[in-house]
Amino acid sequence: MKKLFSTMITFLFCAIICSGAGYKGTLPSVGPQFEYLKNAPAKTGSLYNALDENDKSPNYSKIPKDNPVYIDLILKKSRSTPYMDDMSDVITLLEKMQKCIDVNGNVQKFNAIASSIIDHADFLSEKYAEKPEEHYLTFRRIQELAAQARAVATLRCEAQVYVKYLAAQNNEAQLYSKDNINQQISYFSRSLDSTLQLLKDSN
Repeated sequence: MKKLFSTMITFLFCAIICSGAGYKGTLPSVGPQFEYLKNAPAKTGSLYNALDENDKSPNYSKIPKDNPVYIDLILKKSRSTPYMDDMSDVITLLEKMQKCIDVNGNVQKFNAIASSIIDHADFLSEKYAEKPEEHYLTFRRIQELAAQARAVATLRCEAQVYVKYLAAQNNEAQLYSKDNINQQISYFSRSLDSTLQLLKDSN
């Protein structure tokens, strides 16, 4: 039955095809609508034209390297100077000494920080010798404070060695007495505070 049905469908299909049934009438002419394709070039040109060797290059603006506004605002150039950087290092040292005095640090710690202050003052003295910076108030105060730190550190160090061998009434014994050492540390502390404030204000 299925085979018979399939055969009938095939017969009808062939009959319709062979009978000429389908679209009747004339087809529209579409040739004029596609006439431009005959005249169009086979290859289109590039949308981007590279510069010839003889053409001038575009006149781009140069980076304003000499313009202070460009340097300060765009590049954010550092305004610090080597001297200011050195002063920042000194401030750190003086703050360590200030803390050491506030907590009554032992002789070894005091003398270690004092030695760093002295070394840094010597470094600055060599670095800025015969330069305008050696006439700055901050520079002179650091040198004075370093000399004072050396005197107090030496006094404290010698006191640990000699005080037990000296008679109580001896002038040297009074020099190395606890009261005198505390007084010298107090003088040094006041100089330290004023120098530290001066450096912070200047920076």
